[in-house]
Amino acid sequence: MNQTTISEAYREHLALITTGTDFVTGEESEQFISTLEYRVREISYSLWMDANANRLANYLEKKQAEHFTQLYEFSFGIPSYDNDDPFSNRTDTLALMIIDEKAAYKKRIERIRLQYKRFNDICELISVEDSELFIRYFEQSRKVDYETLWDTVIRNLAIISERYWHDEQIAEEKTKGVSTTIDGEAPKIVLRPDMSKCMKRQEKLRKLFAKGR
Repeated sequence: MNQTTISEAYREHLALITTGTDFVTGEESEQFISTLEYRVREISYSLWMDANANRLANYLEKKQAEHFTQLYEFSFGIPSYDNDDPFSNRTDTLALMIIDEKAAYKKRIERIRLQYKRFNDICELISVEDSELFIRYFEQSRKVDYETLWDTVIRNLAIISERYWHDEQIAEEKTKGVSTTIDGEAPKIVLRPDMSKCMKRQEKLRKLFAKGR
């Protein structure tokens, strides 16, 4: 299981529940409906990924032990593979690399669980009936009437969009903070000295020293 398989499952379920449906009510409104339909599917995709995030996190946690067991076995076996390689004998370096890998793996799982928390938060902001529909379709992958789902997403579009926008703003602020930490403050402008003046001063000093000899 990974995000790709979850994404593919969304497309399969979407194709299943939209078969035979048509929301175009007239030629003049076709473009408007198409644009709105795109937004509904965009939001639905995000909700689907968030609703399945907890299952993905649980799966990754189960795979975590196996993953790091293999890494440790590999690190212990490296010295016997190539005794002439100084890096391969640095088991302490490899251990630190594995520790960093563990930290990164843990952060990844935490980020995924936050996606599931966001889905639950959204469900708490909407009505019980709408929440139950979202859980049935997005989390439990059960077939629902697409028109009902469409109406429910539209009805709660402002609330859902606001939550995703809020998270995007937080992510941008964190990115800016990391960038500032890595790059530091903007470099100060250092004016380049006038080389002609420097050469004149040097020539003047040379003449003064020549006179003093």
